[in-house]
Amino acid sequence: MHVSPIEESWRRIDSWLTAHAPRTFSSLRPPASQEAISAAATELGVEFPADLVAYLRHHDGVSPGERGFVSPEEGGFSFPGFEPYTLAQILSSGRSHQESWARHEGDPLMEGFWHHDFVRFARNFSADGLVVDCRRGESFGAVGHEQEAEGVSFGNWESLAAFLEQIADSLEGGTAITVGLSYVPVVDDGMLLWEYAPERRAEPRSLFDLALAGPVIAAPGRTTSHATLNKTWPSGYDNFCLTFAQDLDETELLRRFGALPETRCPRWREEAAIPEQRQDPRVLLPVVRVGTHGGWAFGIEEGLQLFEGTREEVLRRVSRGTRAVSVSYWDDGTTSVSFFDKGELVTRYDTRPPVPHGARDPFKVFPGLPTPVPEPTPEQRRERLLAVCDAVVRRCGIPPLPPPGLEGELDSARILPLLPDNNFGLPENNFKTPVPDRFASLVDAATPERLRRVLATQMSSLATETGLDTYDEVTAALSLLSEEDHPGVTDDSALDLRLRRVHAEAQVIYTDWKDRSLWQDRAMAARALADALNLSAREALGLVVGLRQDPHWRQEFRKQLTDD
Repeated sequence: MHVSPIEESWRRIDSWLTAHAPRTFSSLRPPASQEAISAAATELGVEFPADLVAYLRHHDGVSPGERGFVSPEEGGFSFPGFEPYTLAQILSSGRSHQESWARHEGDPLMEGFWHHDFVRFARNFSADGLVVDCRRGESFGAVGHEQEAEGVSFGNWESLAAFLEQIADSLEGGTAITVGLSYVPVVDDGMLLWEYAPERRAEPRSLFDLALAGPVIAAPGRTTSHATLNKTWPSGYDNFCLTFAQDLDETELLRRFGALPETRCPRWREEAAIPEQRQDPRVLLPVVRVGTHGGWAFGIEEGLQLFEGTREEVLRRVSRGTRAVSVSYWDDGTTSVSFFDKGELVTRYDTRPPVPHGARDPFKVFPGLPTPVPEPTPEQRRERLLAVCDAVVRRCGIPPLPPPGLEGELDSARILPLLPDNNFGLPENNFKTPVPDRFASLVDAATPERLRRVLATQMSSLATETGLDTYDEVTAALSLLSEEDHPGVTDDSALDLRLRRVHAEAQVIYTDWKDRSLWQDRAMAARALADALNLSAREALGLVVGLRQDPHWRQEFRKQLTDD
């Protein structure tokens, strides 16, 4: 009996799944009927290649999991990075694409993006897909990779049979396969997972030294006198943040912001500007200019970057033992206020989102705050800003704004930004990245001593994978991590400065993407190390294992949680 290449590949895949990943094998659906396949091809107005017919006659896609969709984490079969379609999904996707294509058919600008006779048979978590070319001709039956905004490219697989053969080879040999990205097959708890196989990368270029060099500008002549109050303020201030802290001096405010002492000097507004990264890729180290105003220290930031004075991590530190309030304004009219007392959020006012959960009503804390107006005029924006400032002044007892000296030369320093919280923007819920569900019961059953050992081992592996362990401060901290009373990360310690510097390197946008990718991985590992040192092992484990790059980390993690 003749067996087609695609049937042979399916046989090999089925056999391997049955032996190694039975939960994944059970997710594969029965064959589609020949009648249903023919009807789908007729409705789409295309001829299905014999490989596509044979493919569907063996398995009609994958059954959805408990969440209502195909999930490899629940045992659903998948191709590397892509979810196979059922025949019904192929038909639905084909209808949608043909309707979209009809609006652009004949447009030369759309050549190569799509064609009426392309049939998608798998998709990934975004909008990319795998397609079969059903155009008559030399390319008939070829498999292509559809990428959002880039179109469809061919050349890797001359047929669906060739594609499925590579899948079978990868499973049987445990070797990497490239489908857009490079993946290796991994089995955990009876389920097949395709794990990204990171390539070895050279040490990234550091742009940090450029961050310490001030921009060359034509600054006004030096003066030691403070400018008088600006009666026309806020004219000329289109994007700024003013942060006030009660009973602090300029030195302490700069320290709490995270200033680098070696960069402290008087600066004019022009000298505090952030360079344009398209022309001058460098680490973004913002400048804060500081002064005092009626018993309050103030810091002024200007530019288009994220203001440090709007970050909760910064305001908690600035307000330790005192009160701090920040007012920020953007040229689109967005105005916000954040008020902290002794390291805790009191309230936040913003013209866009609702009040954060757990915070007090800003209109009760600051009587006189203006109600946001949809699509305000430029004049209304300025009036609203002045009303906000008046409400803050009255509530906090700050002298009228603006503070003196903004137009002149002020004490200042470059800021090495504090590490971001690991809460994904959900500080009100004290959110921490959980361990994957499949490991939750094992983590719950483990003793604190075992969890500390596992955390230390996993964090050391992550540091090696990302290059974070190339720093002496990090290796010293890793050696203490399994101890019950290991020290945390203290403000402005050598370790804190190192982790913050790594994070700053990852903020460079216009630089080589490979460098940026590695810095971003290293920065996330730095965040995970800070959590590992500051939180309990149970709270810190989720982020650490979620960042692991070794494709086989799951087996390693399970073994560490269960072996005696």
